[in-house]
Amino acid sequence: MTPPDRSVMAAASARAVASGLTLTTVSRQSLLNSSSSQSSTASVAAHPLKSPFYGSSHVSGSLRGSSTAISKVRHRSTAIVSASFLEKLVKLFSDDEKSEEQVMALFEFNELDKGSPVIVRKDETKKVTCLGDFVPYTNKVYDCTGKKYLGISAGLCTVMEHLPSGGDLFETTMSHYVGDYGHISCQGPYKTDSDTEMAVIGGTGVFAGARGWVKCQNIAGPLKLLYTYHITGIAKLPAELTKPPASLEEVLKKKPSNSTVPVEASKA
Repeated sequence: MTPPDRSVMAAASARAVASGLTLTTVSRQSLLNSSSSQSSTASVAAHPLKSPFYGSSHVSGSLRGSSTAISKVRHRSTAIVSASFLEKLVKLFSDDEKSEEQVMALFEFNELDKGSPVIVRKDETKKVTCLGDFVPYTNKVYDCTGKKYLGISAGLCTVMEHLPSGGDLFETTMSHYVGDYGHISCQGPYKTDSDTEMAVIGGTGVFAGARGWVKCQNIAGPLKLLYTYHITGIAKLPAELTKPPASLEEVLKKKPSNSTVPVEASKA
């Protein structure tokens, strides 16, 4: 087998180390010693080595001989790569579909039919929201057209600041439950008077393993919102979830219809 190019393997080593993979190298001398004699061995702790392909690495185990033999090992070592290491390295460099960013748009509407949101004040004498107040909520979630009902949102906002504009800054943890497809969760800041971005922290169903970020746009205050997800780490999403969203003006004119509610979503 033709040895790999040194520059390619050096880059692979750096990326592997950054990803938490480890490599153990064993010298040729140590392999010979272990096969030729079972006696007069000395237990040697891990020593830094220099490999022509992988850079710094470590060797551990029983080496026969003195410090002179160990010194030679430092300069004459052969990389022994396990199958599991190679498998992980291939996955690390593979361009599979899970590494591609996918964009999903969901509309969230508060149609004033679920008693949401609720403001839980730590001081009822205050007339404005204050630091530490909680706002649990649940709204309805629609597809990219703003017409097909998919499920619900559920979240908890903690008031961080009452803004001079009259809006509020929240720290939010929330999820979108998308019927049979599962759910996707995000966390981060939310402002009632401007657009914000949050981090995707995971999901279930087709969203299992999701990572990325989501932009939250206020269409009509906190009553109508557009969430645009930028997701990696998952298999290809169904086509109906990745279509471009309808124009905001168009969505504001349309009245959502529940005629296509999936049974599972209606139970959420």
